[in-house]
Amino acid sequence: MSGGTPVRIVLVGLMGAGKTTVGRALAARLGWAFLDLDDLIEQEAGQTVADLFAREGEAGFRTREEQALATALTLERVVLATGGGAVLSARNRQRLAAEPWVFWLEAPPDELARRLAGPGAAARPLLAGATGRPATPPPAGSGAGFPAGSVGADVPNSGRSGEPGAHPARAGGAGGAGGPDAEALVARLAGLLQQRQAAYAAVARHRIPTAGRSVDQVVTGLLETLQASGWARPVQGPSTRPYPAPVPDPDLVIEAGPDRYPLWVRPGTVGPVEAAGLEVLVAAVAGLQSGGGGAGPAGSSGMVARSRGGGQPPASGLAPPEPGERAPVALLVSDPVVAALYGHGVAAALDQAGFHVVRAVVPAGEEAKSLHWASALYDRLLEAGAGRDAWVFALGGGVVGDLAGFVAATYMRGIAFAQLPTTLLAQVDASAGGKVAVNHPRAKNLIGAFHQPRLVVADPATLVTQPWPAYRGGLAEMVKHALLDGEDHLASLEAAVPRLRERDPHQLAPLIARSVAVKARIVAVDPEERGPRAFLNLGHTFAHALEAATGYRVPHGDAVAAGLALALALSERLGMIPAGLAARVQHLLARLGLPVTLAEACRAWDVPPPEAAAVLGRLLYDKKNRRGRVRFVLLGAPGQVTLRDDVPPALVEELVRRSLAGGPPA
Repeated sequence: MSGGTPVRIVLVGLMGAGKTTVGRALAARLGWAFLDLDDLIEQEAGQTVADLFAREGEAGFRTREEQALATALTLERVVLATGGGAVLSARNRQRLAAEPWVFWLEAPPDELARRLAGPGAAARPLLAGATGRPATPPPAGSGAGFPAGSVGADVPNSGRSGEPGAHPARAGGAGGAGGPDAEALVARLAGLLQQRQAAYAAVARHRIPTAGRSVDQVVTGLLETLQASGWARPVQGPSTRPYPAPVPDPDLVIEAGPDRYPLWVRPGTVGPVEAAGLEVLVAAVAGLQSGGGGAGPAGSSGMVARSRGGGQPPASGLAPPEPGERAPVALLVSDPVVAALYGHGVAAALDQAGFHVVRAVVPAGEEAKSLHWASALYDRLLEAGAGRDAWVFALGGGVVGDLAGFVAATYMRGIAFAQLPTTLLAQVDASAGGKVAVNHPRAKNLIGAFHQPRLVVADPATLVTQPWPAYRGGLAEMVKHALLDGEDHLASLEAAVPRLRERDPHQLAPLIARSVAVKARIVAVDPEERGPRAFLNLGHTFAHALEAATGYRVPHGDAVAAGLALALALSERLGMIPAGLAARVQHLLARLGLPVTLAEACRAWDVPPPEAAAVLGRLLYDKKNRRGRVRFVLLGAPGQVTLRDDVPPALVEELVRRSLAGGPPA
């Protein structure tokens, strides 16, 4: 087998082998995220595993498990604990066999039975008959009434491989192994092991015994196996850093008329191990709320971004409820993957900050940006008794931020809203500025509003799990911001390429803060996009045209990268920028793994390049156009931006055709 740095570590084995507990401890040692596959299935389905077995049978559950595993194996720097029966599927075995770092956690049936003995075993669908107890019914409040693809905050981890007692450290703590129930349990586990052991052996490159060993001993043995197999990456421990008692200064304080909110870029506040210090930041800002009013003292008109050290919100939390009162509602919105990775920790932090937390999970992707899902979130708020003191927290990427922000803007004519972005694109761009929207069947973002968040907390540690193609989309926006800012920023970004590719959270934090500050300064004079905010569309005129012409099968970030290359080529052909700048930017994009032509952007996603006429026709519908004339955001030099509507159409067509053919833009 080949060595090198693993992208993922996957744990397989029977229930009770310790996959969840060992996985969490291993992730903490590595500073990676942890993902329980059963948890992901529950978040996607809005039902517990036991409920799914009861309603869909084992065959239905295994189909969901296949889909969840395929999604999980796109994530990076994550420790994945699979369900005990995941290896039963031929598709799953094929996928797992292609993974270089799959570990089989082993224990004999009597040891597994000792760990699993007790009432919890009855909640496991495949053990219910062996315990002498009836299967545990689906719990109340498990998301019933909320649309499929979502789950409430109160779905417990019942009937899952990560249940307490299923690991060495708790062995013997769940009840003795004697008695007729225990004998039946041992026999059932022995039968399952006989059925599955060949499949475990087929997918696992390494076998790790767990009997008689503590969690720490198992993790140490696993790490030693990794290192002996050629893994040179040092074990640095969690990337979280505990907060001191005082609230740290925000990286930016953004003002927009009466609205004023802080933006923090802090590793470890959302993940990967736990939400460390998030409750301090949330409580400090939430303490300023009064009946859904403004988030602090009114600032100057327009939006002003202030550097770290100015305008710190006071360190006061929510006042405790009076007798007979209840805490304000916090609706935590995320997609299934983010909910499984970070949702539990963030919900706990919001609870500590003084909120009554209600969770909602929406589908990943543009499907969620609809009036249907907005209505579902309104229902969730109403069911929770949310008043005008409620908050909506968006935990995820730009889609979740758009949807959650739109719901906050329109529920009871506007309630508080916070952004917890977990993608690079959202951290450097979408989470700041207050643009929120849902889609209409005939147009994207057609139904929307300007609704500023009350705080933004961007955690670079969440970026380590992003699949590389998604992560690099945010890099395109960082290049755009550097071009808008000036030569010094562009040169700094060029020097930072190795750090951007490595994704160390503490190295990323200042780069992200500097990038989002560019957007904040531009929006400062134009919070509602009536003038200079159009400069933020550098490269986007071509990008939006490509996205539309390909049916949005090319992701936004890759389209922006190719659009930036075209915008620089157009600026060069018009004699606006110094010679060599266009080639320099193309080289930077390539170093970051981004496409520099429209054809390359399409090929990266197996999308046939559209006809030139389709792209050129879409330019006519760009939102910046006035009086039927296409307006392009162009550069005179880094930091010198202009908007022009006098570009010769023949030149635009020439450059678009060349880029679609794969030729260099300049």
